[in-house]
Amino acid sequence: MLEKKYKKVNDIVQFNTVISDAFPIYNFYPSILNQTQTNGVWDLSLPDISNVGGIVLHTQDNLNVACNDIVPEILLIEDFYDKKNINNIVLVHWNHGLNEIYDGGINLIEFPTHSFDFVQKISNKFEKWRKVNEKTNTINFMCLNGRPRKHRVLVYNYLKSLNIHSFISMSGDDTTSYDSYTFDNVENYINLIDLYRSAPVNIVTETLYYESKGILTEKLFQAFAGLQLPILIAHKGAVADARRYGFDMFDDVIDNSFDTCDNDIRWQKAIDDNLHILNNEFNYQELLPRLQRNQYYLLNEYCHTVVDGVNQQVSEMFSKIHENHQT
Repeated sequence: MLEKKYKKVNDIVQFNTVISDAFPIYNFYPSILNQTQTNGVWDLSLPDISNVGGIVLHTQDNLNVACNDIVPEILLIEDFYDKKNINNIVLVHWNHGLNEIYDGGINLIEFPTHSFDFVQKISNKFEKWRKVNEKTNTINFMCLNGRPRKHRVLVYNYLKSLNIHSFISMSGDDTTSYDSYTFDNVENYINLIDLYRSAPVNIVTETLYYESKGILTEKLFQAFAGLQLPILIAHKGAVADARRYGFDMFDDVIDNSFDTCDNDIRWQKAIDDNLHILNNEFNYQELLPRLQRNQYYLLNEYCHTVVDGVNQQVSEMFSKIHENHQT
């Protein structure tokens, strides 16, 4: 259990505690992203590290990944420190698989702290939403798009044109009001629990789509909590990222081949190749044990997987540093 190793604050293990514990002799800066962005790049608060050994910089939100796989915030960090002692800098980030496109000297540690926080909170309030397990499945699918983004508008309009019995919404749509939405994602989920009960399938349009290395958020995790088959429309490789974190993505039922397709066709291929899912041409009851396993894993095992992954990355980082010092 996480609480055996990490003390809880406000009934959750704080991700800052996990990071600090992993780097006991490094200077830790828990939040380097400011509230504002300039030309799609976060304003950064970077510390002066003169005469300082290792430092850990935590980016508490997703970094911006350009179409050429350049991460501007990382370039700013490299320029700020003039590439001096760059190997002593650790960047804790949310974007999945960022190390696949960055080969510079900064040490990258993937830690989806937003998800780590959310999953603990939704688990703590399970009694308030457990009736989602009493599925009604009165509609074919749901798709909550929230704030309009280019890929969400495309998906929203296309799904509407299919005229399948479903619930499709977007902020600003006359048929659905998001006025009651707050920044408390768990309460938002609880308030929509009857909708989640009614749908066996969830088309999840994640926050990021065009970035090559994006994020998985509460939008997907709420589908797992709601015992739903997820059709994940997000960054390229998002389905593989969810699978890597331990979730069943139902590859034998859902055609997830769209996951590796280019941005211009991925969203529509995800829908077109899975019309059988949208038409509920599958046996939900046969899949229910696996859906329940996803829910159980989310609430009881996911955070352990995340922490184990962080500690494994840190161990590999220090082993690499040790090898470099010996050569």
